[in-house]
Amino acid sequence: MCLTRGLLVRFYGSLDFSLRSLLHFRSQSALGYPFDKVLVEEPWRTYETLVRLVGRHNAEVLLGMLYRWLNENGCSMDPETLRKYLTTREVWG
Repeated sequence: MCLTRGLLVRFYGSLDFSLRSLLHFRSQSALGYPFDKVLVEEPWRTYETLVRLVGRHNAEVLLGMLYRWLNENGCSMDPETLRKYLTTREVWG
């Protein structure tokens, strides 16, 4: 498994400030804590949380961005495997 919590946080940090701010403040409002807490503590809830914060279409756009970023940074996986990691607790061990 090349996908780690650390890589998710690095991807989040690589996003434009405005997008990180949007996710941060929507997460604070909806969940009571920042979005990066989901990435670190419950990465299997990432996709569900994105859908809740920015809607399904925008969550899909972010998923595509993450997929490309991971492949450019040495973590090659297909989109279905990525979605499984972001939605299934058991794959994180």
